[in-house]
Amino acid sequence: MTAATARAKDRVVDRVFLTALLLLAVLAPLPLGSNREWSWTLCALLTGILGLAWAARALIKPGHSRHRLPWGVIGLWAAACGWVLVQVSTAVPESWQHPVWSLVSEMTHTEIARTEIASAEITSAEIPDKEVAGAEIAGRISLSPDDSITALMRLVTYGLVFFLSFQLSARAEQAQTVFRWLAGAGLIYAVFGLATYWGGLETRLWFAGEGAHQSVRGPFVNRNSFATYLGLCLLCALALFYRRQTLRRNPLYQVPRGRQQRIEEFILKAWQPLVVILLMLAALILTYSRAGFASFVVGALTLAVAARYRGQSSSQRSFWALAAAFAVTITAFFMTSEVLLERMDRVNMDAPGRFHVYSLTGAASEDNPWLGFGYGSYADSFRLYRDDVLRAHYDMAHNTWMENVFELGWPAAGALFFSIGLCALMCLRGVRRRRRDWIFPAVGLAASMLVAVHSLFDFSLQMPAVAITYACLLGAACAQSTSTRGRDR
Repeated sequence: MTAATARAKDRVVDRVFLTALLLLAVLAPLPLGSNREWSWTLCALLTGILGLAWAARALIKPGHSRHRLPWGVIGLWAAACGWVLVQVSTAVPESWQHPVWSLVSEMTHTEIARTEIASAEITSAEIPDKEVAGAEIAGRISLSPDDSITALMRLVTYGLVFFLSFQLSARAEQAQTVFRWLAGAGLIYAVFGLATYWGGLETRLWFAGEGAHQSVRGPFVNRNSFATYLGLCLLCALALFYRRQTLRRNPLYQVPRGRQQRIEEFILKAWQPLVVILLMLAALILTYSRAGFASFVVGALTLAVAARYRGQSSSQRSFWALAAAFAVTITAFFMTSEVLLERMDRVNMDAPGRFHVYSLTGAASEDNPWLGFGYGSYADSFRLYRDDVLRAHYDMAHNTWMENVFELGWPAAGALFFSIGLCALMCLRGVRRRRRDWIFPAVGLAASMLVAVHSLFDFSLQMPAVAITYACLLGAACAQSTSTRGRDR
Protein backbone atom coordinates (compact mmCIF):
# COMPACT_ATOMS: atom_id res chain seq x y z
CA MET A 1 0.00 0.00 0.00
CA THR A 2 1.45 3.35 -1.05
CA ALA A 3 1.69 6.29 1.32
CA ALA A 4 -0.95 8.22 -0.66
CA THR A 5 -3.36 5.28 -0.46
CA ALA A 6 -2.75 4.96 3.29
CA ARG A 7 -3.44 8.67 3.81
CA ALA A 8 -6.63 8.45 1.75
CA LYS A 9 -7.79 5.48 3.83
CA ASP A 10 -7.04 7.32 7.05
CA ARG A 11 -9.08 10.28 5.89
CA VAL A 12 -12.04 8.03 5.11
CA VAL A 13 -11.86 6.54 8.60
CA ASP A 14 -11.59 10.03 10.11
CA ARG A 15 -14.65 11.06 8.13
CA VAL A 16 -16.61 8.11 9.51
CA PHE A 17 -15.63 8.96 13.10
CA LEU A 18 -16.43 12.64 12.60
CA THR A 19 -19.81 11.87 11.04
CA ALA A 20 -20.72 9.62 13.98
CA LEU A 21 -19.70 12.33 16.45
CA LEU A 22 -21.68 15.01 14.60
CA LEU A 23 -24.76 12.78 14.41
CA LEU A 24 -24.60 12.50 18.19
CA ALA A 25 -24.20 16.27 18.57
CA VAL A 26 -27.02 17.31 16.22
CA LEU A 27 -29.48 14.65 17.44
CA ALA A 28 -28.86 15.28 21.15
CA PRO A 29 -31.42 18.17 21.31
CA LEU A 30 -34.25 15.99 19.95
CA PRO A 31 -35.33 14.25 23.17
CA LEU A 32 -36.03 17.45 25.14
CA GLY A 33 -32.40 18.55 25.05
CA SER A 34 -31.36 15.08 26.33
CA ASN A 35 -32.42 16.30 29.76
CA ARG A 36 -33.93 12.98 30.78
CA GLU A 37 -32.20 10.08 32.49
CA TRP A 38 -32.57 7.69 29.55
CA SER A 39 -31.44 10.23 26.98
CA TRP A 40 -28.33 11.51 28.73
CA THR A 41 -27.39 7.92 29.59
CA LEU A 42 -27.77 6.99 25.91
CA CYS A 43 -25.57 9.94 24.93
CA ALA A 44 -22.95 8.80 27.44
CA LEU A 45 -23.10 5.22 26.13
CA LEU A 46 -22.75 6.22 22.48
CA THR A 47 -19.94 8.65 23.27
CA GLY A 48 -18.15 5.97 25.25
CA ILE A 49 -18.43 3.47 22.40
CA LEU A 50 -17.11 6.05 19.95
CA GLY A 51 -14.26 6.90 22.30
CA LEU A 52 -13.28 3.26 22.73
CA ALA A 53 -13.33 2.76 18.96
CA TRP A 54 -11.08 5.78 18.48
CA ALA A 55 -8.72 4.57 21.23
CA ALA A 56 -8.51 1.12 19.62
CA ARG A 57 -7.57 2.73 16.32
CA ALA A 58 -4.97 4.91 18.05
CA LEU A 59 -3.41 1.79 19.60
CA ILE A 60 -3.29 0.03 16.25
CA LYS A 61 -1.74 3.09 14.57
CA PRO A 62 0.14 4.95 17.31
CA GLY A 63 1.58 7.56 14.96
CA HIS A 64 -1.77 8.59 13.50
CA SER A 65 -2.85 10.88 16.35
CA ARG A 66 -0.33 13.70 16.71
CA HIS A 67 -2.70 16.45 17.77
CA ARG A 68 -2.13 16.86 21.49
CA LEU A 69 -3.91 18.92 24.09
CA PRO A 70 -1.87 20.97 26.59
CA TRP A 71 -1.24 18.97 29.73
CA GLY A 72 -2.70 21.79 31.80
CA VAL A 73 -6.13 21.31 30.24
CA ILE A 74 -6.06 17.54 30.77
CA GLY A 75 -4.65 17.76 34.30
CA LEU A 76 -7.11 20.37 35.57
CA TRP A 77 -10.13 18.62 34.09
CA ALA A 78 -8.96 15.23 35.44
CA ALA A 79 -8.44 16.79 38.87
CA ALA A 80 -12.04 18.05 38.94
CA CYS A 81 -13.37 14.63 37.90
CA GLY A 82 -11.13 12.87 40.42
CA TRP A 83 -12.42 15.06 43.22
CA VAL A 84 -15.98 13.94 42.49
CA LEU A 85 -14.84 10.35 43.08
CA VAL A 86 -13.39 11.46 46.41
CA GLN A 87 -16.70 13.12 47.30
CA VAL A 88 -18.64 9.85 46.87
CA SER A 89 -16.01 7.69 48.57
CA THR A 90 -16.63 6.25 52.06
CA ALA A 91 -12.87 6.15 52.76
CA VAL A 92 -12.55 9.88 53.43
CA PRO A 93 -11.67 11.05 56.96
CA GLU A 94 -14.62 11.42 59.33
CA SER A 95 -13.90 15.14 59.68
CA TRP A 96 -14.54 15.52 55.92
CA GLN A 97 -17.91 13.78 56.00
CA HIS A 98 -21.01 15.94 56.08
CA PRO A 99 -22.68 15.96 59.54
CA VAL A 100 -25.96 14.84 57.98
CA TRP A 101 -24.53 11.35 57.51
CA SER A 102 -23.90 10.91 61.25
CA LEU A 103 -27.45 12.09 61.99
CA VAL A 104 -28.86 9.60 59.50
CA SER A 105 -26.77 6.85 61.07
CA GLU A 106 -28.03 7.68 64.56
CA MET A 107 -31.64 7.82 63.40
CA THR A 108 -31.27 4.48 61.61
CA HIS A 109 -29.64 2.92 64.69
CA THR A 110 -32.48 4.09 66.91
CA GLU A 111 -35.16 2.91 64.48
CA ILE A 112 -33.63 -0.54 64.15
CA ALA A 113 -33.28 -0.78 67.94
CA ARG A 114 -36.93 0.10 68.43
CA THR A 115 -38.00 -2.44 65.83
CA GLU A 116 -36.05 -5.21 67.53
CA ILE A 117 -37.35 -4.14 70.94
CA ALA A 118 -40.94 -4.27 69.70
CA SER A 119 -40.44 -7.69 68.14
CA ALA A 120 -38.81 -9.01 71.34
CA GLU A 121 -41.52 -7.40 73.53
CA ILE A 122 -39.04 -5.84 75.91
CA THR A 123 -39.28 -2.53 77.72
CA SER A 124 -38.08 0.78 76.38
CA ALA A 125 -35.76 1.10 79.34
CA GLU A 126 -33.46 -1.39 77.66
CA ILE A 127 -32.99 0.76 74.54
CA PRO A 128 -29.72 2.41 75.64
CA ASP A 129 -28.15 -1.02 76.24
CA LYS A 130 -29.36 -2.48 72.98
CA GLU A 131 -26.56 -3.00 70.44
CA VAL A 132 -27.59 -3.29 66.86
CA ALA A 133 -25.24 -4.76 64.30
CA GLY A 134 -25.03 -3.15 60.89
CA ALA A 135 -26.84 0.06 61.84
CA GLU A 136 -23.90 2.32 60.97
CA ILE A 137 -24.11 4.18 57.65
CA ALA A 138 -20.84 5.10 55.98
CA GLY A 139 -20.47 8.84 55.61
CA ARG A 140 -19.36 10.78 52.54
CA ILE A 141 -18.65 14.33 51.50
CA SER A 142 -21.50 14.27 48.99
CA LEU A 143 -25.01 14.45 50.36
CA SER A 144 -26.33 12.66 47.27
CA PRO A 145 -23.76 10.13 45.98
CA ASP A 146 -26.03 8.75 43.25
CA ASP A 147 -26.59 12.22 41.82
CA SER A 148 -22.84 12.90 42.01
CA ILE A 149 -22.03 9.76 40.01
CA THR A 150 -24.65 10.73 37.41
CA ALA A 151 -23.26 14.27 37.15
CA LEU A 152 -19.74 12.85 36.81
CA MET A 153 -20.90 10.58 33.99
CA ARG A 154 -22.27 13.59 32.15
CA LEU A 155 -19.11 15.63 32.74
CA VAL A 156 -16.93 12.81 31.41
CA THR A 157 -19.23 12.59 28.37
CA TYR A 158 -18.74 16.29 27.59
CA GLY A 159 -14.98 15.97 28.02
CA LEU A 160 -14.86 13.00 25.67
CA VAL A 161 -16.94 14.84 23.04
CA PHE A 162 -14.49 17.74 23.26
CA PHE A 163 -11.49 15.41 22.96
CA LEU A 164 -12.89 13.55 19.96
CA SER A 165 -13.82 16.79 18.21
CA PHE A 166 -10.31 18.10 18.92
CA GLN A 167 -8.70 15.01 17.43
CA LEU A 168 -10.98 14.81 14.40
CA SER A 169 -10.79 18.51 13.41
CA ALA A 170 -7.09 18.88 12.74
CA ARG A 171 -7.69 19.94 9.14
CA ALA A 172 -9.60 23.07 8.18
CA GLU A 173 -12.11 21.16 6.06
CA GLN A 174 -12.92 18.96 9.08
CA ALA A 175 -13.51 21.98 11.29
CA GLN A 176 -15.67 23.54 8.59
CA THR A 177 -17.73 20.33 8.49
CA VAL A 178 -18.31 20.59 12.25
CA PHE A 179 -19.47 24.19 11.93
CA ARG A 180 -21.72 23.40 8.97
CA TRP A 181 -23.43 20.54 10.78
CA LEU A 182 -24.03 22.62 13.89
CA ALA A 183 -25.29 25.60 11.89
CA GLY A 184 -27.58 23.32 9.85
CA ALA A 185 -28.97 21.69 12.99
CA GLY A 186 -29.62 25.11 14.49
CA LEU A 187 -31.53 26.15 11.36
CA ILE A 188 -33.71 23.02 11.39
CA TYR A 189 -34.58 23.37 15.06
CA ALA A 190 -35.18 27.10 14.64
CA VAL A 191 -37.62 26.52 11.77
CA PHE A 192 -39.39 23.84 13.79
CA GLY A 193 -39.61 26.18 16.78
CA LEU A 194 -40.98 29.01 14.68
CA ALA A 195 -43.56 26.71 13.07
CA THR A 196 -44.67 25.46 16.50
CA TYR A 197 -44.86 29.00 17.87
CA TRP A 198 -46.69 30.59 14.96
CA GLY A 199 -48.91 27.54 14.51
CA GLY A 200 -49.96 27.54 18.18
CA LEU A 201 -49.06 23.85 18.57
CA GLU A 202 -48.71 22.27 22.01
CA THR A 203 -46.02 19.83 20.98
CA ARG A 204 -42.27 19.39 20.80
CA LEU A 205 -41.80 16.86 18.04
CA TRP A 206 -43.39 13.67 19.40
CA PHE A 207 -43.34 15.02 22.99
CA ALA A 208 -46.45 16.90 24.08
CA GLY A 209 -45.80 19.93 26.24
CA GLU A 210 -47.62 22.92 27.65
CA GLY A 211 -46.48 26.41 26.73
CA ALA A 212 -44.83 25.42 23.45
CA HIS A 213 -46.80 28.12 21.62
CA GLN A 214 -46.00 30.87 24.16
CA SER A 215 -42.39 31.16 23.08
CA VAL A 216 -39.99 29.46 20.68
CA ARG A 217 -38.49 26.46 22.45
CA GLY A 218 -37.71 24.03 19.64
CA PRO A 219 -37.25 20.52 21.03
CA PHE A 220 -36.19 21.89 24.45
CA VAL A 221 -38.43 22.20 27.49
CA ASN A 222 -36.67 25.36 28.65
CA ARG A 223 -36.65 28.35 26.29
CA ASN A 224 -33.50 29.79 27.90
CA SER A 225 -31.57 26.63 27.07
CA PHE A 226 -32.83 26.76 23.49
CA ALA A 227 -31.67 30.37 23.30
CA THR A 228 -28.15 29.32 24.31
CA TYR A 229 -28.20 26.48 21.79
CA LEU A 230 -29.34 28.80 19.00
CA GLY A 231 -26.68 31.32 19.99
CA LEU A 232 -23.93 28.72 19.58
CA CYS A 233 -25.31 27.60 16.21
CA LEU A 234 -25.66 31.21 15.09
CA LEU A 235 -22.00 31.88 15.82
CA CYS A 236 -21.12 28.96 13.57
CA ALA A 237 -23.39 30.34 10.82
CA LEU A 238 -21.89 33.83 11.14
CA ALA A 239 -18.37 32.45 10.92
CA LEU A 240 -19.17 30.42 7.80
CA PHE A 241 -20.81 33.46 6.21
CA TYR A 242 -17.82 35.66 7.00
CA ARG A 243 -15.37 33.03 5.75
CA ARG A 244 -17.31 32.63 2.51
CA GLN A 245 -17.49 36.35 1.84
CA THR A 246 -13.86 37.13 2.67
CA LEU A 247 -12.27 34.10 0.98
CA ARG A 248 -9.56 35.39 -1.33
CA ARG A 249 -9.17 34.13 -4.88
CA ASN A 250 -5.94 33.82 -6.79
CA PRO A 251 -5.42 37.25 -8.42
CA LEU A 252 -4.06 35.59 -11.59
CA TYR A 253 -7.53 34.19 -12.30
CA GLN A 254 -9.57 37.23 -11.34
CA VAL A 255 -11.35 39.30 -13.96
CA PRO A 256 -11.42 43.05 -13.31
CA ARG A 257 -14.87 44.07 -12.09
CA GLY A 258 -16.56 47.36 -11.42
CA ARG A 259 -18.17 48.43 -8.16
CA GLN A 260 -21.66 47.55 -9.33
CA GLN A 261 -20.55 44.05 -10.36
CA ARG A 262 -18.93 43.48 -6.97
CA ILE A 263 -22.10 44.55 -5.14
CA GLU A 264 -24.26 42.30 -7.33
CA GLU A 265 -21.93 39.38 -6.74
CA PHE A 266 -22.03 40.02 -2.99
CA ILE A 267 -25.84 40.06 -2.96
CA LEU A 268 -26.06 36.86 -5.01
CA LYS A 269 -23.63 35.09 -2.69
CA ALA A 270 -24.99 36.54 0.54
CA TRP A 271 -28.77 36.33 0.35
CA GLN A 272 -29.06 32.62 1.17
CA PRO A 273 -26.81 32.60 4.27
CA LEU A 274 -28.38 35.88 5.41
CA VAL A 275 -31.88 34.32 5.25
CA VAL A 276 -30.56 31.44 7.35
CA ILE A 277 -29.14 33.89 9.89
CA LEU A 278 -32.39 35.89 9.87
CA LEU A 279 -34.51 32.81 10.65
CA MET A 280 -32.21 31.70 13.46
CA LEU A 281 -32.07 35.20 14.91
CA ALA A 282 -35.85 35.49 14.82
CA ALA A 283 -36.15 32.17 16.65
CA LEU A 284 -33.58 33.29 19.23
CA ILE A 285 -35.37 36.55 19.92
CA LEU A 286 -38.77 34.82 20.08
CA THR A 287 -37.53 32.59 22.88
CA TYR A 288 -37.99 35.78 24.92
CA SER A 289 -34.90 34.86 26.91
CA ARG A 290 -33.30 38.04 28.20
CA ALA A 291 -30.07 36.37 29.28
CA GLY A 292 -30.02 34.25 26.12
CA PHE A 293 -30.23 37.29 23.86
CA ALA A 294 -27.76 39.33 25.91
CA SER A 295 -25.20 36.51 25.99
CA PHE A 296 -25.51 36.03 22.21
CA VAL A 297 -24.86 39.75 21.73
CA VAL A 298 -21.69 39.40 23.84
CA GLY A 299 -20.59 36.39 21.78
CA ALA A 300 -21.38 38.11 18.48
CA LEU A 301 -19.48 41.25 19.54
CA THR A 302 -16.50 39.08 20.49
CA LEU A 303 -16.59 37.49 17.05
CA ALA A 304 -16.95 40.91 15.40
CA VAL A 305 -13.97 42.32 17.31
CA ALA A 306 -11.86 39.33 16.30
CA ALA A 307 -12.96 39.70 12.68
CA ARG A 308 -12.16 43.41 12.69
CA TYR A 309 -8.77 42.74 14.29
CA ARG A 310 -7.85 40.14 11.69
CA GLY A 311 -9.77 41.61 8.76
CA GLN A 312 -7.61 44.67 8.24
CA SER A 313 -5.86 43.14 5.23
CA SER A 314 -9.21 42.62 3.53
CA SER A 315 -11.12 45.54 5.02
CA GLN A 316 -13.52 45.94 2.10
CA ARG A 317 -14.76 42.35 2.24
CA SER A 318 -14.87 42.25 6.04
CA PHE A 319 -16.77 45.54 6.14
CA TRP A 320 -19.51 44.30 3.84
CA ALA A 321 -19.77 40.95 5.60
CA LEU A 322 -20.04 42.55 9.04
CA ALA A 323 -22.42 45.25 7.80
CA ALA A 324 -24.75 42.68 6.22
CA ALA A 325 -24.81 40.51 9.35
CA PHE A 326 -25.40 43.58 11.53
CA ALA A 327 -28.27 44.74 9.30
CA VAL A 328 -29.91 41.33 9.50
CA THR A 329 -29.56 41.36 13.29
CA ILE A 330 -31.26 44.75 13.59
CA THR A 331 -34.04 43.67 11.21
CA ALA A 332 -34.74 40.48 13.13
CA PHE A 333 -34.71 42.34 16.45
CA PHE A 334 -37.20 44.99 15.45
CA MET A 335 -39.48 42.44 13.78
CA THR A 336 -39.76 40.16 16.79
CA SER A 337 -38.59 41.93 19.95
CA GLU A 338 -41.77 43.44 21.42
CA VAL A 339 -42.31 40.80 24.11
CA LEU A 340 -38.58 40.54 24.77
CA LEU A 341 -38.39 44.27 25.45
CA GLU A 342 -41.37 43.99 27.81
CA ARG A 343 -39.59 41.23 29.72
CA MET A 344 -36.45 43.37 29.92
CA ASP A 345 -38.54 46.12 31.48
CA ARG A 346 -39.62 43.64 34.17
CA VAL A 347 -36.09 42.55 35.04
CA ASN A 348 -36.11 44.52 38.30
CA MET A 349 -39.36 42.85 39.33
CA ASP A 350 -38.00 39.35 38.75
CA ALA A 351 -34.59 39.90 40.32
CA PRO A 352 -35.23 39.74 44.12
CA GLY A 353 -36.04 36.00 44.26
CA ARG A 354 -33.12 35.07 42.02
CA PHE A 355 -30.65 37.23 43.96
CA HIS A 356 -31.89 35.80 47.25
CA VAL A 357 -31.01 32.33 45.94
CA TYR A 358 -27.57 33.63 45.01
CA SER A 359 -27.15 35.04 48.51
CA LEU A 360 -28.16 31.78 50.20
CA THR A 361 -25.97 29.72 47.87
CA GLY A 362 -22.97 31.94 48.56
CA ALA A 363 -23.52 31.76 52.31
CA ALA A 364 -23.83 27.96 52.11
CA SER A 365 -20.58 27.73 50.13
CA GLU A 366 -18.80 29.54 52.95
CA ASP A 367 -19.79 26.71 55.32
CA ASN A 368 -17.80 24.20 53.25
CA PRO A 369 -15.57 26.15 50.84
CA TRP A 370 -12.89 23.48 50.31
CA LEU A 371 -14.81 20.20 50.09
CA GLY A 372 -18.19 21.18 48.64
CA PHE A 373 -21.48 19.36 49.17
CA GLY A 374 -21.16 16.89 46.29
CA TYR A 375 -21.20 17.42 42.54
CA GLY A 376 -24.76 17.29 41.22
CA SER A 377 -26.29 17.42 44.71
CA TYR A 378 -27.57 21.00 44.69
CA ALA A 379 -31.25 20.04 44.68
CA ASP A 380 -30.86 18.04 47.91
CA SER A 381 -28.18 20.12 49.61
CA PHE A 382 -29.83 23.50 49.10
CA ARG A 383 -32.87 22.38 51.09
CA LEU A 384 -30.77 22.73 54.24
CA TYR A 385 -30.30 26.45 53.59
CA ARG A 386 -33.48 27.71 51.93
CA ASP A 387 -35.83 29.89 54.00
CA ASP A 388 -39.47 30.98 53.98
CA VAL A 389 -38.73 33.87 51.59
CA LEU A 390 -38.42 31.43 48.71
CA ARG A 391 -41.70 29.90 47.61
CA ALA A 392 -40.63 28.29 44.36
CA HIS A 393 -38.64 25.06 44.23
CA TYR A 394 -35.01 25.63 43.23
CA ASP A 395 -33.24 22.47 42.12
CA MET A 396 -30.63 24.63 40.35
CA ALA A 397 -29.01 27.88 41.42
CA HIS A 398 -29.62 29.66 38.06
CA ASN A 399 -25.92 30.51 38.23
CA THR A 400 -23.68 27.66 37.11
CA TRP A 401 -20.54 29.33 38.47
CA MET A 402 -21.93 29.56 42.01
CA GLU A 403 -23.55 26.14 41.81
CA ASN A 404 -20.26 24.47 40.87
CA VAL A 405 -18.48 26.19 43.75
CA PHE A 406 -21.29 25.08 46.08
CA GLU A 407 -21.07 21.47 44.91
CA LEU A 408 -17.34 21.01 44.28
CA GLY A 409 -15.70 23.51 46.60
CA TRP A 410 -13.36 26.23 45.45
CA PRO A 411 -10.27 24.12 44.51
CA ALA A 412 -12.08 21.58 42.32
CA ALA A 413 -14.43 24.17 40.84
CA GLY A 414 -11.43 26.36 40.07
CA ALA A 415 -9.73 23.44 38.32
CA LEU A 416 -12.84 22.90 36.18
CA PHE A 417 -13.12 26.60 35.34
CA PHE A 418 -9.43 26.94 34.49
CA SER A 419 -9.45 23.86 32.26
CA ILE A 420 -12.16 25.48 30.12
CA GLY A 421 -10.47 28.87 30.42
CA LEU A 422 -7.22 27.45 29.03
CA CYS A 423 -9.17 26.22 26.01
CA ALA A 424 -10.52 29.74 25.51
CA LEU A 425 -6.97 31.09 25.78
CA MET A 426 -5.88 28.58 23.13
CA CYS A 427 -8.55 30.05 20.86
CA LEU A 428 -7.40 33.59 21.62
CA ARG A 429 -3.86 32.60 20.74
CA GLY A 430 -5.12 31.09 17.50
CA VAL A 431 -6.95 34.31 16.60
CA ARG A 432 -3.80 36.32 17.14
CA ARG A 433 -1.25 34.02 15.49
CA ARG A 434 -2.91 31.95 12.80
CA ARG A 435 -2.30 33.24 9.30
CA ARG A 436 -5.38 31.55 7.92
CA ASP A 437 -8.47 29.79 9.27
CA TRP A 438 -8.33 32.00 12.35
CA ILE A 439 -12.13 32.37 12.16
CA PHE A 440 -12.53 28.90 13.73
CA PRO A 441 -10.70 29.71 17.00
CA ALA A 442 -12.50 33.07 16.95
CA VAL A 443 -15.82 31.22 17.17
CA GLY A 444 -14.47 29.09 20.02
CA LEU A 445 -13.57 32.26 21.92
CA ALA A 446 -16.96 33.86 21.15
CA ALA A 447 -18.84 30.70 22.18
CA SER A 448 -16.92 30.58 25.46
CA MET A 449 -17.90 34.17 26.16
CA LEU A 450 -21.53 33.36 25.33
CA VAL A 451 -21.83 30.41 27.71
CA ALA A 452 -19.80 32.16 30.40
CA VAL A 453 -22.16 35.14 30.44
CA HIS A 454 -25.34 33.06 30.25
CA SER A 455 -24.08 30.82 33.07
CA LEU A 456 -24.19 33.87 35.34
CA PHE A 457 -27.98 33.96 35.08
CA ASP A 458 -29.15 30.48 34.12
CA PHE A 459 -28.30 26.80 33.88
CA SER A 460 -28.28 26.25 30.11
CA LEU A 461 -24.80 24.72 30.13
CA GLN A 462 -26.16 22.04 32.48
CA MET A 463 -28.47 20.84 29.68
CA PRO A 464 -26.72 17.87 28.03
CA ALA A 465 -27.55 18.90 24.45
CA VAL A 466 -26.17 22.41 25.00
CA ALA A 467 -23.03 21.13 26.73
CA ILE A 468 -22.40 18.54 23.99
CA THR A 469 -22.81 21.21 21.29
CA TYR A 470 -20.44 23.59 23.07
CA ALA A 471 -17.89 20.81 23.65
CA CYS A 472 -17.99 19.79 19.99
CA LEU A 473 -17.63 23.39 18.81
CA LEU A 474 -14.84 24.19 21.27
CA GLY A 475 -12.92 21.04 20.37
CA ALA A 476 -12.89 21.97 16.68
CA ALA A 477 -11.94 25.56 17.52
CA CYS A 478 -9.03 24.49 19.73
CA ALA A 479 -7.84 22.06 17.07
CA GLN A 480 -7.61 24.97 14.63
CA SER A 481 -5.79 27.18 17.12
CA THR A 482 -2.48 25.64 16.08
CA SER A 483 -1.36 23.99 12.88
CA THR A 484 -1.04 20.23 12.53
CA ARG A 485 2.72 20.69 12.23
CA GLY A 486 2.90 22.17 15.71
CA ARG A 487 3.35 25.74 14.49
CA ASP A 488 1.07 28.53 13.34
CA ARG A 489 0.26 28.80 9.69
